[in-house]
Amino acid sequence: MPNLTSYIDTSEYYHVDIRRYYDFIELEIDLDEFKLLQFEGSDMHLYLLTDNNDDDLALIRLVKVAFHGKQFYQISKSFSLKPRKGYGEILYNLCFGFYSGSLVSDHVNTLPGSYNLWKKILRKNGGNAIRYDSKNDRKFPIDLNDESLIWGVPDDFRNEILKTPWQAVIFENEYDEVGYGDNDETFEESFVDYLSENDKIERTILSDYIVEAFKQKRQIRDRHQILILM
Repeated sequence: MPNLTSYIDTSEYYHVDIRRYYDFIELEIDLDEFKLLQFEGSDMHLYLLTDNNDDDLALIRLVKVAFHGKQFYQISKSFSLKPRKGYGEILYNLCFGFYSGSLVSDHVNTLPGSYNLWKKILRKNGGNAIRYDSKNDRKFPIDLNDESLIWGVPDDFRNEILKTPWQAVIFENEYDEVGYGDNDETFEESFVDYLSENDKIERTILSDYIVEAFKQKRQIRDRHQILILM
């Protein structure tokens, strides 16, 4: 599965005039309240979810990759214009249907956005998902009850986590009491700031899972070669 890392602004992968740059076609989907547009390039596919008023809701980019002589479609980037509305999940599930058995995750998983989205999707579609070791071409079941087997943390991020005082951490279930921004657009930026101002490092985000794992001294490895295969 992809490594967990701090929040990354993915807005650069979307532009309000994106349909001027790419020749999208509309696909038929069984969702009356949405439209799905597709651009299919030689090595990259784009999917744009809109409402019936043609307002853009979410975008996902797939790139063709090959592991051990087999072709897969990797989720390279995704961006939701209206976070926490479920549009990203709708778009992911549509892509699962199009690329069943050959859709893989990226190597990097941002916190909390895509991490929480993947957890929700895996709980719903767990029977159709496996862990894929892209280095050794091996497949393993997914066990959400032991997330340490799924999620990894790059070593540099792990070192910063280890230096973090636990009293500085704000847990996910405490979010409503924090009193950060009042609109959805500020949710990901302000969800969990765990590094103190004195660290002189870009403030980043820490999930409940990582905090609890380190507090329990459980080993968290860099699982860069482990992907989600749907």
